[in-house]
Amino acid sequence: MIQSFRLNVFLGVLACMLIFAVATRIMVRQVSEGPILLYLYETLSKHIDNEIEELKQAPQSKIDVASQVQIVQYNLGKSFADLKPNELQVWMAGGPSQDQKQLAALIENANWRDLNPTIEKPSMPLAEVSFQGETWSVLRAAGLKEDLFVAVNKNLLLRSASTIMRTREAVVQNLWPLLIVFALVATLLMSYWALKPVMRLQQSFTKVQLDSPDERISETHFFREFRDFIRYFNDLIDHLRTSYKQAARFSSDAAHELRTPLTIIRGHLHRLVNESSDGSKLQLELSLVAEEVERLITISNKLLMLSLADAGGIKLDKQEIKLLDLVGEMVEDLKLFNPDIDFDFEIPSNLRLKADPDLFFQLLTNLMGNAVKYNHPQGQVQCSAEVRNGQVWITVANTTLLTLEGLDHRVFERFYRHRQSVNQNLSEKPGDGLGLSLCREIVLAHGGQIEIRTEPERWVKISSSWEAA
Repeated sequence: MIQSFRLNVFLGVLACMLIFAVATRIMVRQVSEGPILLYLYETLSKHIDNEIEELKQAPQSKIDVASQVQIVQYNLGKSFADLKPNELQVWMAGGPSQDQKQLAALIENANWRDLNPTIEKPSMPLAEVSFQGETWSVLRAAGLKEDLFVAVNKNLLLRSASTIMRTREAVVQNLWPLLIVFALVATLLMSYWALKPVMRLQQSFTKVQLDSPDERISETHFFREFRDFIRYFNDLIDHLRTSYKQAARFSSDAAHELRTPLTIIRGHLHRLVNESSDGSKLQLELSLVAEEVERLITISNKLLMLSLADAGGIKLDKQEIKLLDLVGEMVEDLKLFNPDIDFDFEIPSNLRLKADPDLFFQLLTNLMGNAVKYNHPQGQVQCSAEVRNGQVWITVANTTLLTLEGLDHRVFERFYRHRQSVNQNLSEKPGDGLGLSLCREIVLAHGGQIEIRTEPERWVKISSSWEAA
């Protein structure tokens, strides 16, 4: 099945047009015999009228009845290109020939009907009789001393009709390229017209923002067939907004409520650790508990900041930051605790950017911390910066023991943790899945962009853009 809805509509409309064209052609061939025969009858009646008018204008004393019949039959015969002998018979009412008497006798009791032609003069009566196993069409014309009868073998008319159809087929054959182009253009226009409401609806969907509580899609701007779908979409968005608000409120409330007790617990644990005997088992266990409490405090702080970001409440105190000094100090500290990792940074000495110092420091701490945490022994960490299109782009790159598959934009989602490593054994404690999502919120709050790339030799690069000072 073709996955493109637009292409499916295009092919469907094109198939319908082709089927319609073929069906129309077959139907025309089936039903065209009657109208063509009527046209031939009308044409023949006009010729007969013309012949009668010429006979009226000729001196009657010089032309007898037999001669008049011969003249009419000869002139009418010229109207048919493939006339065979005895397929056209003409006689007067009072004097049919010996061969015509039997045919004339048959039409005396025939059912006559009017042709109803679209000519000014009254139409001639028409009758059909069967004579010698063949069908004959007979026209009766008035205007002379006696009625004039013209009998035509229907096979002659059918051959003329077939010639007209062949001519039509030849014209259609020559027009096929033009008809195909017309079909394609018409299909494109019809597909565009049919898909335009769907495209408008799709654009309306993309404009709806979850953080806009009163933003909905108006049902009055679309066809009534879409209204149930739009109503369902609006209800779904309302439910999502409600759930979104509840989740954000829970994160904020939980972070606020946890900070105070966790801070108190941390203080008590530090006091107990200091009062314990150095190197004792109790002091070791208390230190481990204190580390976990410290981790919980970090998570609660991240959740609080993410809830503020969701509510658009991150307040920025932008200042000019000299990037080289900040990165240099951070790298020196990391070298002390990670001597087996090779650190390198390439930052122009005069490069400055505008950002909130605390938030920017937290972003660099998270990125550099992950670069060290998920690196392998004797790994590398590189930090670089450059100016592109008036923005400062900062890149933190590192070798990693994680598999590159799955290291994509999902790492910026909350609670997403890519834990697959080459040896499936990470010595570090698992993260909380909030660090990179917090980095993204910090960058977005500053109006920048953040992206992740993977390269051969197991390199991971995270780049973010900032306002140049």
